[in-house]
Amino acid sequence: MLAELFDSGALNLVYAGVVLVSFIFAVISLVGAEVGDVFDFDADTDSGLDAINISPFAMAMFGATFGIAGLITRIWLNMEPVPSILWATGLGIVVGGLAQAFFLYILSPSKSSHFRLQDDAIGREAEVITSIPQDGLGEIAFNNVSGRVKLGARSTTGRVIRVGEVVIVEKIVGRVAYVEPSVDKAGES
Repeated sequence: MLAELFDSGALNLVYAGVVLVSFIFAVISLVGAEVGDVFDFDADTDSGLDAINISPFAMAMFGATFGIAGLITRIWLNMEPVPSILWATGLGIVVGGLAQAFFLYILSPSKSSHFRLQDDAIGREAEVITSIPQDGLGEIAFNNVSGRVKLGARSTTGRVIRVGEVVIVEKIVGRVAYVEPSVDKAGES
């Protein structure tokens, strides 16, 4: 089979390359996600644009299906290049779409609140559990559907916020909440 792969042309090499790259991408995505969770790497991507979030799992499934379907249509079914590319692309889109749906509707709802922290925490009242210094980092906690959530916290007003005070979460950057004392909020209304 390896001899057929190299004898049948450059398109087969492209298909094989896509399969290999998709496999490497899947492994890096898996390891990267685990390393990111362990070391808590988050990027503040609040650009104001709503981007479509395509899971790395779906992209890897598209690439793997595209490459494998292309190899099957070229080597075993002896298809010409254009129909082979069309079949490979079509099957890749179908399998990638199913993988994305699986990711969105099966895997995503079971994830912890960390993945929806932006939506869940902003505007929420929280309790200060470690005093927040004037220009330093403290800690807050609040309860949500998943349980108790603790975050690092900084004051948006620049004033010290003591343990036990109630604050309002204004924004989240990584795992740090920028908070304002709730009495300041009440005073503005």
